[in-house]
Amino acid sequence: MEKNFSKTGLIVLILFLILIFSSVIICAQDYQIYYKNGYDYFLQEKYEMAEQSYKKAIELNPDFEDAHYWLGKVYRQTGAYSQAIEQWKEVLRINPANQYAYQNLAGSFQGTSRIQSDKASDYLNEGKKIIGYPEEYLFKASAPSVNSLLSAIPYFKRAVKIDSGLLEAYYWMGEIYRVLGEQSTGQFNSPAMESYLKVIKMEESANPMSFEHPSPYWRSYLQLAKIYRFLGWRNQEEKLWLQLENTKSLPYKQALERKGYFGFGYPSRIEVNFRDGDKIENWSYPEKDTVFTVLNGEVEGEKEKEAEQSEMEIILEENIPEEKSQP
Repeated sequence: MEKNFSKTGLIVLILFLILIFSSVIICAQDYQIYYKNGYDYFLQEKYEMAEQSYKKAIELNPDFEDAHYWLGKVYRQTGAYSQAIEQWKEVLRINPANQYAYQNLAGSFQGTSRIQSDKASDYLNEGKKIIGYPEEYLFKASAPSVNSLLSAIPYFKRAVKIDSGLLEAYYWMGEIYRVLGEQSTGQFNSPAMESYLKVIKMEESANPMSFEHPSPYWRSYLQLAKIYRFLGWRNQEEKLWLQLENTKSLPYKQALERKGYFGFGYPSRIEVNFRDGDKIENWSYPEKDTVFTVLNGEVEGEKEKEAEQSEMEIILEENIPEEKSQP
């Protein structure tokens, strides 16, 4: 009796598995059929019917990458750009490496219709306004939406087209691409790195001997290093920090060498004072026990060491008993 029961149970289990397997096959065949129909309708420019077919395929398989992609193309063909963008974002959610969806998403916003101007600064400020004055979100977990970030890029591009030396515009493009790399797909890391490197190269070419550099320059080093670290590019990160160290040391090194002081780089400490309109600095090198006085950027010489106060020696007098006179 138990043997017959076991055989019956096994048969039921096999039939159940066959039913499930058959259902999966039928479902897979169904969404593939809808996808194929959608593609045929698209080629025939029957976009409404293509839309319905792709939607049905996605309903049966929500993570159907190709159906989302082609539905995005249907929306683009019919002028429904916002809906197209949402589909390409879905494609990148499913497969962040999809190059076609990335290219379509990156090129979704081209217009700069919010302002009409011939000043680069106007486009720069408008781009920053679109993403909500980004200095705030740099230090917060929340960031502007993907659409807001993408829509700001054309304004920064327009700014550098008017003024190719506008470092801040390149920097904010780098920031946008970096955040998009975190929110959407790592493919945005490439243009982010290009933008940061552009800032660094332009500033170091234009002002190699300058003691001071604008904020976007320093920030580009920091953000580029973050991307290298995230990607695991340890060698590139080390080379980047070495480049920064050499670059910031160069003006100090040359200023000191002009006065005959060799072997010095970036000071460990810089003290700045202003007196009668002059800028007075002390460049400190504790490892060499040396401090240089610098007046308005020109090395005056080594700072004289302050005379050391001699320590007062405290002599403790011993109480020597007085000798008593002998009788």
